[in-house]
Amino acid sequence: MSESKIERLVSMVNQIALNMSANGDDQMVADQVAQHLEKFWSPPMKNLITEQPVGTDLGLTPIGQLAVQNLSVIQQSKRA
Repeated sequence: MSESKIERLVSMVNQIALNMSANGDDQMVADQVAQHLEKFWSPPMKNLITEQPVGTDLGLTPIGQLAVQNLSVIQQSKRA
């Protein structure tokens, strides 16, 4: 998939995190963002954002990065 798609997904994750930032501490917000992504994003979108190499600077905010890590855990638990 193209880099512009990744950039768009990163922008969306960051915006969702910003919109939910008043809901609690960073961990709570990251959990809520991950749950939102799991519920509303299509499998290709979730796969693209979670399958990026670890340590790659995608431009995610700290909460966004934590949310993507949490989403990855959710996805792995569903595969197990």
